[in-house]
Amino acid sequence: MSHALFIYGTLMPGLRLEAEMHGARFTGAAQVPGRLVDLGRYPGLLLGDGVVSGEVYEVDDAHLARLDVVEDMVPGDRAASQYWREEVTVLSGPLQGQPVQTYVYNRPTNGCTPISHGDYRRYIREVGRDS
Repeated sequence: MSHALFIYGTLMPGLRLEAEMHGARFTGAAQVPGRLVDLGRYPGLLLGDGVVSGEVYEVDDAHLARLDVVEDMVPGDRAASQYWREEVTVLSGPLQGQPVQTYVYNRPTNGCTPISHGDYRRYIREVGRDS
């Protein structure tokens, strides 16, 4: 089975974990509702107001299971998971109005820097950080 997956951080091309997406089929650039925070070496998406920019890929079940491990998601145990895979609706791009899955940060964010414009690539350029 294939799944539409929205990515917004270090899994994107040119960033630190891009190799984890090898074998996925790029669908297009997209935006989803939510906001980003800077967690240090990677961003976290939080559901709510705002817009987050990223990309949608088609992945199969095995690939999704590998990404769950990368994102420290423990299937069936949200409390033990750093990220939790959830469904969101695409706001723009080729899948506008369609549901996609994405990894939502699942820990407290007190003291984390907001990424107000919702674009992680732009943010790391602005702050001069490699990722």
